[in-house]
Amino acid sequence: RNQKREKMCEVSWCDIETKFYNKSQRYKFCPTHNEYKKWVRNAHNRPWLMYKLEKILEGKGSICERCGDDLCKRFPDRILRDIIQGMDVDHINPKTKGTLEGEQPSNYQLICKYCHLFKSIDEGDFINKKHKHA
Repeated sequence: RNQKREKMCEVSWCDIETKFYNKSQRYKFCPTHNEYKKWVRNAHNRPWLMYKLEKILEGKGSICERCGDDLCKRFPDRILRDIIQGMDVDHINPKTKGTLEGEQPSNYQLICKYCHLFKSIDEGDFINKKHKHA
């Protein structure tokens, strides 16, 4: 990371300068994302979960960005926690996963478990990497 980025929030798309909340703390977040950490485990190495939480807070956490299905409407008797568990964050371009470029909202989509399953099958995600043919 460059020196300017060192002062920024750990969430890769957040440009808010921050400071350590505790000198022994390795990971730092802006005040907003620091608050979000209460709901997102291991946020420092799973930034896509911050994206999911942001979508939920925007009121879009139950709508699949691939098929458009709204799980709140489909399952009106389920509580929001159940609905949220039915949604996954998918890396649109899985080859960039884990890179600064790949861990941006532009490479994420919040999709239902069915869409995620079928996309993973289509991309061969279930095939052992040594057996994949590029």
